[in-house]
Amino acid sequence: MARKKAVQPQTIEDVIALGNDAETFLTSPAFVLACDTLEEKYIYSWMGSAPDNADARENFYYSLKALSEIKLELQYMINGRKMANT
Repeated sequence: MARKKAVQPQTIEDVIALGNDAETFLTSPAFVLACDTLEEKYIYSWMGSAPDNADARENFYYSLKALSEIKLELQYMINGRKMANT
């Protein structure tokens, strides 16, 4: 199945709508709970990994980094909406 490519916002209204959607998603209880649960899971797994298991720690680090990047990208969309509204 082919992956559908995201469409970049073309108008101020598109930027505002995207920012609204991003804020709704970022603050939704389900997303917050999922992020908190994954973050806790990755941190505890990272801390509990065996001293000789650097590969596992590296994977947990990258998982935490990816989660952070997703939240940051959503925040950029919210900030774009705020700038478009000024």
